Amino acid sequence: MVPIGIPDEMLEASRIDGASDWKIYRHVILPLSAPVLGAVGILSFTWRWNDYLWPLIVINNQQTYTLQLSLANLIGTNTVEWGTLLAYAALAMVPVLIVFLCFQRYFLKGSLSGGVKG
Repeated sequence: MVPIGIPDEMLEASRIDGASDWKIYRHVILPLSAPVLGAVGILSFTWRWNDYLWPLIVINNQQTYTLQLSLANLIGTNTVEWGTLLAYAALAMVPVLIVFLCFQRYFLKGSLSGGVKG
C-alpha cells in the first residue's frame, strides 16, 4: 500500500537503487511525513494536557488532581483569587509552549505546504 501524497516514482527509484522496504520507509516516507507527524503530535499533546472531564470523573482524591482540575477549583462561589489563578494558568501553559517550540518547524512546514501547488 502506497501512502497518499508520496509519488510512486520516488518509491520505484528507491527500489531500483536496492533499498529494502524498511529502508524506504525510514529514509523516504518518514522524512516526508514529518510535518504531519509534528502537527499531530502538538495537537494530541495539547488535547491530552488540557483534558478536564475525564480526570474529573476518574480522580476522587484532591491530592492527585491534575493542574487543570486544581485550576478550576481555585474559582470559589463568592470570591476569586486572581493572582493565584493567573499564576496557575501560566504554569499550565508552560509544557504546551515547550512542546510547541520543539515541534514548531514541523507544524509550520506542514501547514504552509498545504497551500503550495506541487
